[in-house]
Amino acid sequence: MKLLALRVCEHDSNISYFDGSELHYYKSEREYQVKHHAFHNFWEWQDVIKRLWGINESDIDEIAIVFDPWVYRLPINKETFFPAIEYNYIPAKCKVWRLNHHYAHALSSWMLLEDDPDVSIIIDGSGDLDKSWSVFKNNRIIKEGSVDNNGSIGQRLSFLGKDLGIKGTHYLDYAGKLMGLQSFGHIDNGYLDFVQQFDMNSINQLYDINNWNHYKRDPLIANLTCIDWVKTIHTRTGEILVDFFKEFANKDDVIHYAGGVAQNVVWNTELKKHFKNIVIPPHCADEGLSLGAIEWLRRKNNLPKFKLNNFPFLQIDQAPATFPSYETIKKTALLLAEGKTVAWYQGHGELGPRALGNRSILMNPTIENGKVKINNIKRREQYRPFGASILSEHKEEYFYFNYENPYMLFTSTLKKNGMDCITHVDGTCRVQTVSNDGSPFRLLLEEFNKLTGCPILLNTSLNLAGKPIAAYTNNAKELFYKSELDCLVIGDELYEK
Repeated sequence: MKLLALRVCEHDSNISYFDGSELHYYKSEREYQVKHHAFHNFWEWQDVIKRLWGINESDIDEIAIVFDPWVYRLPINKETFFPAIEYNYIPAKCKVWRLNHHYAHALSSWMLLEDDPDVSIIIDGSGDLDKSWSVFKNNRIIKEGSVDNNGSIGQRLSFLGKDLGIKGTHYLDYAGKLMGLQSFGHIDNGYLDFVQQFDMNSINQLYDINNWNHYKRDPLIANLTCIDWVKTIHTRTGEILVDFFKEFANKDDVIHYAGGVAQNVVWNTELKKHFKNIVIPPHCADEGLSLGAIEWLRRKNNLPKFKLNNFPFLQIDQAPATFPSYETIKKTALLLAEGKTVAWYQGHGELGPRALGNRSILMNPTIENGKVKINNIKRREQYRPFGASILSEHKEEYFYFNYENPYMLFTSTLKKNGMDCITHVDGTCRVQTVSNDGSPFRLLLEEFNKLTGCPILLNTSLNLAGKPIAAYTNNAKELFYKSELDCLVIGDELYEK
């Protein structure tokens, strides 16, 4: 049985295809090299499946789609459906279903869970029409919030980032940049007491800067201390999320958490302190929608659970023809130990926005002024922090946490000094733990540790600011030759300047 799941509109188009034995995943931004790229029509996906997998829409047995009909000026009078409705606007000969947006998110972590979670919580800018969050238990919606009635954390973050003058190629990027910027502020305890009155049902009031202006009594003082307001309401939002989760889950419950807001590693870390079994996929934003939709089709048709052998490296992109040899890995580790910056391109690309060892820019974390150097290479704002990757068995020597973090979705404070380029202004780092999986990236970390006694590398995504992660070797070569990068490794090929 051949199944197809589509997310095709507005932003972050992605396709999942089950050919009867294997599952395939495609995100259009990687191919087109346009960040948050979307197909603004109902027919380009047909060209994609023919080009990638040699099939036509007539070869598909069933389709599920997650999309926003108002983009196409289609009727929106059925927005309260659950879990899916037949949808005849899509040009296909098979049956087509439109799946509830938040339910697609709720099903998107099937590869990380043995059984259904105790609760699934989805929080984003907006799902179908104006839904800003949904809570699921036993595959049923038990509570929903709306932009109009409750406010939207995702939208308010984006609006706030834009109002503060944050620059970006897409409005979805403002929230992520704001997450790094808020660390430069200080919590105003008096104002934090004031905003205790706001909760998940009054997000708009929490993010209303008029409250801050009134609190400071002088518009000039309010404006000059605005970063403290941002820090304070960001902190309060984290408290609100913890309280919200406590409403629906016990501390030992398995909680699945997704939606664009789940990319906020600061809030994720607070949630992890209270809910040790929280599960957040690397594709928690809309790029995971087709993976949730394909799972819904699988369940609907009573098929065996899909098997993924190389998660999260599932992108349909260009993998190098070779693997790095031991000699290449040793040479690369030596270059890193000498302070060189290295673009690392291996295998297929990872799901999500984080570089997890296949599409990375790497550097020795002890290099002085290393953060400035990498920010210049990537042409991005100097206030923004960098993540790091560490051999998993060494994590507690360097960080104050004891759980695995393979997808860079949590932060921790560093225990040791001398790593300013991976240490944010608040003393934290978004760190990836790398298990003993025998991957080229793991072997590189091991070799670097042998040479330097340091089991950590700065690890940031292989792209320039405002561009998607490299999907083709030519993308990586162009970045290498047009930037101040010192080295590039593609498979077993090593290039130096």
